[in-house]
Amino acid sequence: MHRTLPHLRTFRLTTFNDCYTLQNLPRLTTYLASNPSDAVVLAGDFLSPSTLSSIDFGIGMISTLRASGVTHLSLGNHEADFKLPLLSSRLKSFNKTGKILNSNILGLKDVTCEVDVIKKDGLSICLHGYIGDEINMFRDGTFKGKKKCQNYKCLHKNIDIFLAPINFLTPIAFLKKGLKISPVFETFQNILSTHPSISLHIPLTHQSISYDILFAKKIANLGITTIIVGGHEHEKFDDLIQENEDCVRIIKTGENCERVSVIDFKFDDVEDKLLDINVEFVEMKDYEPCPVVQKIADKHLSVLESMEETSIITTNLLPKIFENRPLSSLRTRFEQMSVGCFICSAIKLELDVDYCIINGATIKGGVIYEEGEMSYAELKKELPFPTKIVVVEMKRKVLEEAVEWSRNNIEDGSMDETHPEVEVARRGYLQVDFDLEINPVGDPEELVTVALPRNLMAGFCKIKPLIEFGKELKDKGIYPNEDSIIKAVDIVVRFCCKERWVSLSEETSFDEIDLNHDGMLDASEIKLAMARFLGTEPQDFFVEQMIEAIDEDHNGTIEIEEFKQLMAAVRRRKE
Repeated sequence: MHRTLPHLRTFRLTTFNDCYTLQNLPRLTTYLASNPSDAVVLAGDFLSPSTLSSIDFGIGMISTLRASGVTHLSLGNHEADFKLPLLSSRLKSFNKTGKILNSNILGLKDVTCEVDVIKKDGLSICLHGYIGDEINMFRDGTFKGKKKCQNYKCLHKNIDIFLAPINFLTPIAFLKKGLKISPVFETFQNILSTHPSISLHIPLTHQSISYDILFAKKIANLGITTIIVGGHEHEKFDDLIQENEDCVRIIKTGENCERVSVIDFKFDDVEDKLLDINVEFVEMKDYEPCPVVQKIADKHLSVLESMEETSIITTNLLPKIFENRPLSSLRTRFEQMSVGCFICSAIKLELDVDYCIINGATIKGGVIYEEGEMSYAELKKELPFPTKIVVVEMKRKVLEEAVEWSRNNIEDGSMDETHPEVEVARRGYLQVDFDLEINPVGDPEELVTVALPRNLMAGFCKIKPLIEFGKELKDKGIYPNEDSIIKAVDIVVRFCCKERWVSLSEETSFDEIDLNHDGMLDASEIKLAMARFLGTEPQDFFVEQMIEAIDEDHNGTIEIEEFKQLMAAVRRRKE
């Protein structure tokens, strides 16, 4: 007798992770039009870091993701670049058309869902979303003096997240005291018990591949075959983890939607039995951009173009030690320059760290700004490389030794004794923030947080104290990974947006800006005030980003309390 083959029911999932640019999202839309999917998911890192997000605070990314056909997002560590109210606002915006998966961050349930169960052909597919609970996703285990987990045992405990403004190294600087991350595997088990009638559980994760492998082994030991849709790494992974008869496959696509994975889960027609999983990686470069979505992306990207000639740095932003010196980057390989001091100070203040150091070779302008102003285009010329800033904790003596070494030794680590009369250019000459310039010496054993280019600890410019310190971090397993970085230029832009308010407040009062005396400042009032202050009318996007910078409740206006909070923060900083 001829045996009839069973009819197969299929669930298709399209995935990608770590998307920082809009470039390939219109191509994704074209692909999905001819290759429809039951769910399109992005496994963490979408709001930051990027130059556009530093200006529009994620509006362009969310808008383009929604238009491109993405149905689900899970959270990555770079979503922590934004403060909790702003993050919540962006997530709510995506919720209009899709869902935010968050299975293990306690306290964000009003804007996220623990899981999403998708029904199709009698199947129930449960999507989870996890942020990693690994120690390396935290700022060296320390937050504002609160010591965090020091070993792997911390995975069996809730991890408290303490207030740390714009701490892009934490999974959650989402950031409110009391927020906790529940352990990934423990949470997965709990969801299994509370959702018993599920055909298949599919976890989205944002953690290092080693932790995904460990997670996969534990899932397989439960007798479950599935796929982990991962993020955090920027390379493609396709790993099969087998325990006994069950296996779990780990899929990561790389970054920026350069490719997607298309996963077909095949079930029989009688039972909810998973018969096969097929995975295909599809390159987005092979597809033309969808004109509609491209138009949306171009609209948001036009902000960058229109900002090119906008002045964002002026001499009044420089600390007093430079008040009688020009805004200059002429000799950053020879001495401390005002532009170097400003860049380091902006990064220090925006990231809320103790100090910031940057090697002089990364600052390339070589210009004296006679008018005392620098445009966004000029700032990009000063920082043309993707200078990758990370934050680490070190003893103050390491910092002091690094600065001294960089300024007194040539790159091979030996003193220049052959031609002592010749001034030597040093690529590694460390530019420092104004606090470190004024007070270069302190308690050598004091632990301080320092922002610096990641490659200096890997040997770039051969600054011996930093190389030795980097080796110590690697030996301890806490060397900042690639996903812990943010570009220096983006940090500086974000800082300058807030400083515009400070400059404006010194020239006028809230009541003077509030022309209709309704207790709030709208875009038109701010635009008029800035026109008086700058002497020329600012572009709309610049006004919008000023509002976004301090608009805590995200209603599009600035209330008196929001204005006072900024001024109070500035006073505390000056103290």
